[in-house]
Amino acid sequence: MGRALKIAKTNTGSGTTVSGSNPAVTAYNQNVDVDIGFPNFGSLTAPATPYNSADTLNSTEYLGVVGGSNTDSTATTTNPQIACVVNLNLADGTTTGSGAGRIVRQKGAHKFLVTYNGSSTTAGSFIVGQAYKILALGNTDWNAVGHGDGNAAVGDEFTATTVGSGNGTAYPMAQCVLSNAATASAGYMSIRFSVGDSTAIYASYITNKWIRDWNGMTTQTYADTNLGVNVQSSENFYPTNFFTDEGTVTWSGADVIASANGQNGSLQLAQVTSVTS
Repeated sequence: MGRALKIAKTNTGSGTTVSGSNPAVTAYNQNVDVDIGFPNFGSLTAPATPYNSADTLNSTEYLGVVGGSNTDSTATTTNPQIACVVNLNLADGTTTGSGAGRIVRQKGAHKFLVTYNGSSTTAGSFIVGQAYKILALGNTDWNAVGHGDGNAAVGDEFTATTVGSGNGTAYPMAQCVLSNAATASAGYMSIRFSVGDSTAIYASYITNKWIRDWNGMTTQTYADTNLGVNVQSSENFYPTNFFTDEGTVTWSGADVIASANGQNGSLQLAQVTSVTS
């Protein structure tokens, strides 16, 4: 599979902040966001910026993308996260239907653990045997419903052992496989991107830095027999970002002539669909 997709997280109670002066106030046990994005061009020394138009990345933006579930990490306009469309198979044999989702973590080359964010489930309606990610604690006894350690927090994952009670809410969670479609079939998901103002196209594979389309794929959807297997033949690949699909970047080691990209030395940027909240 190679390096797994980086996922934005919030480390609860793991940081220290200092504010004010005379005297300065130190706050302990603060929540700290980690892996929220990549260094922007303004924070780099003599960066090699994308080449070609005024539409390429500015000093506050960066190359690369991250995933993340919004129940324990917060997307912003400065540091967006990957948006996806998912359709979860649920433990009772039903499905969520196709709708907005978020990546929790990567499970294979083309397979991800995702939440369905089209609607949340309230305690009392949990499906026994179904995995969930806590959205709001409310007055639900999460230990009794399957959380286990008696110290539940927003963003925690659990598998429901009862339908539960109270007004706490959670998003259902399951594995889905990438597909080449705007609407996801049961057990599948899609991640949309654009290249040079193209119409929407969909990812067959994605990492923090690269994305591939479905051009020339020997299999247009991943059957159970090849989940996680790299079955591409000649699909195109692009360097990723959240901010623009204009301009190019130069291959490492490619010829650069008079400050311009040499022949066969550049790659078109791809803009991955994102969420900012």
